[in-house]
Amino acid sequence: MPSSVNVLIVDVTDPMTLPQRQDFLNQLEELKNSIKRYGQLTVVRVEQIGDRLLVPVLTRCSPGTARDIDPIKGNPDKVQKQWTDGFSAPLERAFSSLARANGADQSPIFESVQSAALTELQKPGREGIPKRLIIASDLLQNTQELSFYRDLPSEDVFLRSDAFRRRRTDLRGVEVELWQLQRGDAAKTQPRALSMLWERAIGEQGGTVTRIYNVSG
Repeated sequence: MPSSVNVLIVDVTDPMTLPQRQDFLNQLEELKNSIKRYGQLTVVRVEQIGDRLLVPVLTRCSPGTARDIDPIKGNPDKVQKQWTDGFSAPLERAFSSLARANGADQSPIFESVQSAALTELQKPGREGIPKRLIIASDLLQNTQELSFYRDLPSEDVFLRSDAFRRRRTDLRGVEVELWQLQRGDAAKTQPRALSMLWERAIGEQGGTVTRIYNVSG
């Protein structure tokens, strides 16, 4: 049983600028280093949900670092090597891949959150451990049924809609971070109301938004 569950959902549809990519990788590095000993980090890419729920790109559990080991009782060098080879390096390879645009014509972000919640955050036996969900995306839900490109609904209208009802999930006890990737036309497509809608939607599902971060660039 992990000591904590951390889920990173990544939705990179359009190419990043060079500063944006660097800031994004910086945030990922900080996330990786924040996972405490025996904490689990699962990385998920936003994709269409077909006849199965999303399969993680990678799941790793941190063995801790040399700083966590009393040299009298254990082997700090061995644990540090386990962290580097088995935790840090695989995550860095996954992060580098995820930072590249996928060119997808749809972004089912709410569906991906629902999938990750069901398969990772709501697993039986995990009720009492810390849970964190990080959504790295432009936050522009875009499917045939529900698209924020066509029209950004008001919070009240969206939360009363059948579209939200079908996509909602249980996020009680989950701390949520929103890493908003800025688009070139952000002034038009990403008004302040967009992140506010997401914050309200997360709250309606029982989660708590602890951070909203606009990725530089």
